[in-house]
Formats: sequence, structure tokens, C-alpha cells
Amino acid sequence: MHAPIPLLEQLREFDGSVDGYYAAGFELIPFGKDDGGYPRLSERILPFAQANGSGSTYAIWLRDDRADLATLPVLLLGDEGGVHVVARDLPELLRVVASGWAPMCGWDGIDYDDEREETDGEGDGGWDPCPANPAFRSWLRDRLGLEAAEIPTRSSGPPGTSCGTRSPLGSAR
Repeated sequence: MHAPIPLLEQLREFDGSVDGYYAAGFELIPFGKDDGGYPRLSERILPFAQANGSGSTYAIWLRDDRADLATLPVLLLGDEGGVHVVARDLPELLRVVASGWAPMCGWDGIDYDDEREETDGEGDGGWDPCPANPAFRSWLRDRLGLEAAEIPTRSSGPPGTSCGTRSPLGSAR
């Protein structure tokens, strides 16, 4: 099933045009097919991508009835718990995804790990887990006029507000 969101369709086309990963732990999944392990939320969320290598999921939060789903907030559903707003909308999330930093989510908040280069223990200076990242950054710039977020910040709301409105990019756009 493909996403009824033109921007996700464009991303799916880009995804099919490159070899290798273009973002740390990020993989598109069939739109809305998985509840991300949160069946009680399944009527209000539409999962669309794996967020990291451990099983966390990105989902569109259907918090209102607006027609353009790409303008709705994006949630991170943590594989070990936690539901957090990570972006005001899909374009903002794509800036974070293009950064090369992978989210690590728990009940208390989100941290970002820099996975742009990892050493492989062979002493060759590292292994690039996202060889197609430069192409993704170019796509983001050409399609949306946006640059990758260079350093996503930690995001966690006050206690009891796991679905708050804080974004890893703050108010910058």
C-alpha cells in the first residue's frame, strides 16, 4: 500500500533510485500497515517508516482532519516505549532524517546518535552506513528547498507530555 501523501510518494521514488541507505536506520515501510506496537493509537497514527535499526517507527499523527497529511505532526514510536512528537510536519522530519543522526527513544525523551560514520574495527578510518546520504541531501534541497539539520537536539517535554509539540529543530526551519 502506498502513501496517500505526495511527498512520501516522491520519497519512495527517490528511495527506489539509489543503492544503499541514505539515512541512518531509516527505511520506508508500507504506509499505515503497522501500528508500531501501539494498537491503542492505531486509529490516530499512520506509520510510514522505520526510524532506527532497533525497531522504532515514524508515524503521521492524525490529530485533526486537515486534508494535507504532510502538514501533520510526526511521531516517533519507541521500540522500548515512548511516543514523542519529533517534527511539526513531514518536511521538518526529512531535515532530521537527512542529518545522519539516528533517534534513540525511551519514555522520558529522545536522544540522537551520530551514525554518519562508524568505525568497523579494521583501522581504515570508518565505514559509511549511509552512502547515498549526499544524494538524499541534494534531493531535499532540490525538491523542497531545505537543508539537512546538522545537529538535532535532544527533545523531551515536561513529565506527562510525551505527545507534546517540541521538535528536535526547535523553531528553526
